[in-house]
Amino acid sequence: MNINELHPKLKKAYSESTGFGITKSKDSKILNLYFIVPPPPPNKIGEGFSFKKISEAMSALNKLPSFDEMDELDKLINYLFVRREAVQSSRLEGTWSTIDEVLSPDLIDHIHTEATMSVRGYAHSIESLFDEAAKKKEKIFNLKNILNIHKEMMSKDSHYMGVPGKIRTPGKHGSVVYIGGGNRPENSIYNPTPPEHVKESLEKIIHWLSDTDITEKGDAGVGMVLPIRMAVGHSHFEAVHPFTDGNGRVGRALWPLQMIASGHMPLYLSGYIEVEKHSYSEALQAAQKKLDYSKIIDFISLAIVSCSIEMNLTKEKLLSLPMLWLSRGNFRKNSAAYNALNIILRMPIFTVENLRSELNCSSQAAALAVKQLIEFHIIKERTGNKRNRLFAAEEVIILLSRDHGSDIDLAMERAFKTLQNK
Repeated sequence: MNINELHPKLKKAYSESTGFGITKSKDSKILNLYFIVPPPPPNKIGEGFSFKKISEAMSALNKLPSFDEMDELDKLINYLFVRREAVQSSRLEGTWSTIDEVLSPDLIDHIHTEATMSVRGYAHSIESLFDEAAKKKEKIFNLKNILNIHKEMMSKDSHYMGVPGKIRTPGKHGSVVYIGGGNRPENSIYNPTPPEHVKESLEKIIHWLSDTDITEKGDAGVGMVLPIRMAVGHSHFEAVHPFTDGNGRVGRALWPLQMIASGHMPLYLSGYIEVEKHSYSEALQAAQKKLDYSKIIDFISLAIVSCSIEMNLTKEKLLSLPMLWLSRGNFRKNSAAYNALNIILRMPIFTVENLRSELNCSSQAAALAVKQLIEFHIIKERTGNKRNRLFAAEEVIILLSRDHGSDIDLAMERAFKTLQNK
């Protein structure tokens, strides 16, 4: 890390009176490296960011249903999208799973990989806090919840060097981290807070995130509006890097909670970050090194708008599928196959037994329904097994797994060709 690139405030030696600055780690292996203890997030932001982008982001957020008024279709979309977010956000950190695996029934052996269980933990870790965020608003942000998010995400990862749900602590394995540089710390691009100062730095961020005055003024339009709070809070959380690993995932998991705390149905931004990773990294570095928040604010604003468009497109296609499926075959009304159409929208990968249980019908009726759904090019068998055969609604899967911004109609055509192939 080149300290000459730092904002003058960050170049000063850390002192207890200011609570921020550069300092050296006490780790004997890297005594010559400087690390940054960042100041707490600011209570107001100067100019430099695009008011137009902020306005467009707020317009996109305000067009979403409020979290408390989400109908059953909104809840279905949110259920599917939070799992897609878990896959995409984890992939950014090198943990690879697929939406197929995350949506597969638990009894299927091949999905019990560390990566898949970790990604499922990601989805559950934030989903379990949705109602609490709606009720407690910004007070959802406390040390206990942040540690629990990390614990659920990382507890299935045997390669994790720290203790899941524990912040970096002096003297522990993996307690000192640096970003970039490969195996050469001296070539790093940024050195987060040393372990001696992680707890106090994280507590300052939590205090800021949970500050009712900041949130209420922002939501009233007379302070830092939601996209600004999301950008600033994220840049500071990543600057501290409180955990040995998993910081990006935890940091991105806070965004939907911030949106819900402000009353909105959440958007999920990791798909946008995947395709704009370089811009994201540049914006984050500008905030962390220069205390220049304009780029990260603009980035988050663009991400909100883009992900809102993407969600609406995907939602429209997903909700049109049952009618499309009906047009492909002669369904007897209220037959098992007919009633299965809405079920496989929320459970696109399933076994005959899953379907039987959902439909509350006989095994014979469920098996007949599956046979008809295959004949009508609605589902396809995935396994080729005699027992626990797995079936997939390929169009649902491809809509959820395609890259952010990719051609949605082309994806649908590709899925239908898959369904037609024997």
